[in-house]
Amino acid sequence: MSVKVVRILISLLTICVFFAFSSEKIPENMVMVKGGSFMMGTDDLVTEEEPVHDVTLDSFYIGKYEVTQKEWKEVMGSNPSVFSGDDLPVDNIDWYLAVEYCIKRSIKDGLTPCYSGSGDNIICNFEADGYRLPTEAEWEYAAVGGLKSHDYEYSGSNNPDEVAWHETNCGDKTQPVGLKKPNELGVYDMSGNIWEWCWDWYDAGYYKKSPVKNPRGAEFGNNRSYRGGGGPGGRIYWLRIRARYNLFPAFKSFDMGFRVVKNTVDKVPGNMVLIPGGTFKMGCRDGGSGEKPAHKVTVNDFCIGKYPVTQKEWRQVMGNNPSDWVGEKSPVEAVTWYVAVEYCNIRSQMEGLTPCYSGSGDNIVCDFTANGYRLPTEAEWEYAARGGAESKNYNFSGSNNADEVAWFNENSTFKVNAVGQKKPNELGIYDMSGNVLQWCWDWYERDYYKVSPANNPTGPAADVRRVVRGGWINSPKAQVNVTFRNAYKPSRLSYGIGFRVVRTMK
Repeated sequence: MSVKVVRILISLLTICVFFAFSSEKIPENMVMVKGGSFMMGTDDLVTEEEPVHDVTLDSFYIGKYEVTQKEWKEVMGSNPSVFSGDDLPVDNIDWYLAVEYCIKRSIKDGLTPCYSGSGDNIICNFEADGYRLPTEAEWEYAAVGGLKSHDYEYSGSNNPDEVAWHETNCGDKTQPVGLKKPNELGVYDMSGNIWEWCWDWYDAGYYKKSPVKNPRGAEFGNNRSYRGGGGPGGRIYWLRIRARYNLFPAFKSFDMGFRVVKNTVDKVPGNMVLIPGGTFKMGCRDGGSGEKPAHKVTVNDFCIGKYPVTQKEWRQVMGNNPSDWVGEKSPVEAVTWYVAVEYCNIRSQMEGLTPCYSGSGDNIVCDFTANGYRLPTEAEWEYAARGGAESKNYNFSGSNNADEVAWFNENSTFKVNAVGQKKPNELGIYDMSGNVLQWCWDWYERDYYKVSPANNPTGPAADVRRVVRGGWINSPKAQVNVTFRNAYKPSRLSYGIGFRVVRTMK
């Protein structure tokens, strides 16, 4: 089979994977919860909530509101609720009815149901695209605000009256969804109004043996977990995000309901890392003149290469290898800015994506809304290098010890090294300090930080040089700092200059 045919087959396969990435829309009345790590549980002498333990979850969607009576009737054709009203959460629901609703709504919306079996033998296919109940871990992660968490005691506030209907303010009845303040993710009523069923079999000692990645509760048990603190009769203490409760799954009550979750499409392409957008301090008040002043910048979501583009990846797209230090797993280098842009467009076309770049020479423009590959803006590069929302404010990308994360003049033996050998940063990204310099999109202007817009800056309109970041094998330690800026003419063809790619998140 010829190399050309193999390349076409690979491209067609990749198109199928990336089509989902570029076309997914957030379902109505649901909120995307970006995957990440958090500390689950408490150490407040509540045995079943101990110990505090690290949990990592994949991204998922969760209902912005508890399932309402209107939504229930549209799927089930009846209304079992004690308190009647279309905008009220459906109540008087046992765990089995909640599962049945998820199955029927999935079928109604043309999705694959997650649940099969019956009674205590119901199983969940967590890979299916249908609706399901949240796991306890998903529920708590969403309630605490995910990556945007302010670590409140209740979901969205330390003041329960701001976010929750409970025994002293609900008038002894459930209330329409969405009237209280939402939490950091824009999710309502995760504290109060009604209790919410979760998927998990309940085990009081589960936190002591819970897996770190996507825990789903005990394999079997007598009771199912529920969360949220109730409403009519709900005590303030019950409203705590970390509070755990359980009942036999056939239990029904005027204050028992649920909300649904749904898997996201796997939006993160291979060897890329999802960077949830956020605000950070860019630059450095005591750095070089081009790094001043430190200023607040907000960037949108994007994906960035886990590694600089390797020589293997370059050859698969461009059919050659310009590098001085040859190695399949080493970053490609000795590429001009123009050729890096060309690579992005060709790779985008090979994978059925919309190229970001058009024009030629100094008149190249970038469509930042396109779903193809592109160079990072300088702001995107620094936000990712700092660790995004997970940043620990290290001097270098992933550490205050340059030797842990960077190839530079003190340890490189003056050769470019294979990617991924040093410690990654907080987001799992490698080699953002050292190894090869990395082209960015922006024209370079020394004083740009004094006039930079606060939202998604893309650099000056025009200049002579383009920004490079990250330092390289000949750089002194100070120049592999996450704030250090340098620039070259975009036509510069020099060893040690490479790049990594990003893609815009819709």
